[in-house]
Amino acid sequence: MVPVLILFFFKWPLSKPSLVTQSKDLHDQNPTNKYWVDVQLRWSDYDSHDIERDTRAKFLDYTLDIMSIYPAPTKVMIGPDLAYNLHSAIGSWFPSSKTLLAQAMNKVMKANLSLYVLQERVLI
Repeated sequence: MVPVLILFFFKWPLSKPSLVTQSKDLHDQNPTNKYWVDVQLRWSDYDSHDIERDTRAKFLDYTLDIMSIYPAPTKVMIGPDLAYNLHSAIGSWFPSSKTLLAQAMNKVMKANLSLYVLQERVLI
């Protein structure tokens, strides 16, 4: 998947990379006006459906690679699991972005017709 690059008008302070479920981030990293968002759709099986672990592993694979294609070092990766209707996210967060993303993803996973159609088509 190709990430979406967001350019801010102002520079935002960022936190160190952490999961969306972790709290108490310190926004002490260098401020930036470039931020990318990557959504990695998953279809977990019964034996391994830990979406947080899968998202963290993919995040580390993409960010620690010296040949990375990502246009900025500040990032967030979102991992929706279509099989179990769960989601996780990991990344560097700007103020209030964790709350915003968690609320938005809860709403998307709960009532998004496109995800429902995709889930049904994968099952067929």
